[in-house]
Parts: sequence; structure tokens; C-alpha cells
Amino acid sequence: MRFCAATAVLTLLAGSLAWGQTDNAVVVPPAPPIVSAPLASPAPVAPPAAQPPPGLVQTQPPPVPAAAATDSSTADAAPATPNNWVVGTTALLGVLDKVDGSTTKISIPAGGQANVGDLQISVQSCVNRPAGQLPDAAIFLTVQPLSNTAGPPLFRGWMVRSTPGATVVGDAGEIFRVMGCS
Repeated sequence: MRFCAATAVLTLLAGSLAWGQTDNAVVVPPAPPIVSAPLASPAPVAPPAAQPPPGLVQTQPPPVPAAAATDSSTADAAPATPNNWVVGTTALLGVLDKVDGSTTKISIPAGGQANVGDLQISVQSCVNRPAGQLPDAAIFLTVQPLSNTAGPPLFRGWMVRSTPGATVVGDAGEIFRVMGCS
């Protein structure tokens, strides 16, 4: 039988520990006893003050001077912009034919009507913003199918040039857009 050197060393170490020699041994203290103790109830803690969500920090308004507190006409507010639209006489609409992709412009006088494809368009009013304000135009119109002019309209209301996507007016064949008012 052949013994390797590692087996011989282990045999010697095991034999020396077995004979009670503690020169090279490590003494490990015994583990403490396991005792279960009841958990003490924690002292009541006051909830933290409610904080606003991040990015929505609210600040206190500055104090109002005594002189301004009695006078309500000097309130800190933006001046109101007058809403005086200028009445026009002719509405200019852009028409997109969705079947062939062609575009045309039609002029309809206020109070008049026109037929485009299978739709009847009646313009009741046409207005522009006054000079000195951002240019814009709005048209109040009614869109009816030619096949049923006595029934409810497809659309009845204001169309504004600056917000063409707010009102999609038309049917499967045509779509209208405000181009202007004169």
C-alpha cells in the first residue's frame, strides 16, 4: 500500500489531537444559549409631515402690503386681452380629396353654401383676429351629406385655423381645413 504525504500529515495531526496535545489546536468558545424573549413594542412615532411630490413644491405668496390689501383694483393679475374678432365676408376653405390626393381651395360667402363631392357646406360666420394680435381666422359652418340634408349634420360648429387637428371635418371622401377669412 502506498501512502501519500498528505495522508500521512493528516494522520499525524489527527493523532496528536486525539492524544490531548493542544499546542497547535484552536479553542472555540461554546455558542451562547438561545433564549426567546418577547419583543418590546416600539414607542409610537408621529407620522412625518406631508411633503409635496417632487417638482410640485408650493411656495407661499408674498405678503400683501397694507395699502394694496384695501384696494382690490391693484390685484396682481395679468391684463385681460380683449376678445374682439373682426367679422369677415368670405370664408376660404382648403379641401383634401382623400380618394385621389388632390387639394383645392373654395371660397364661400358668409351665409352661403357650396357642394363639394357628396357634402353640402353652409358657412354661417367668418371672423379674423384684430390687428396687433396673433393672426388667426375662424369659421362657423355646417356640413351635411347631400343624400340626407334633412337629417342631423355631420358637423356644426367653429373651425379655427390655428388648430386644424382639433376638428376633423369631412367624410370618407373629403376633409376640410380653414385657410382664411376675408
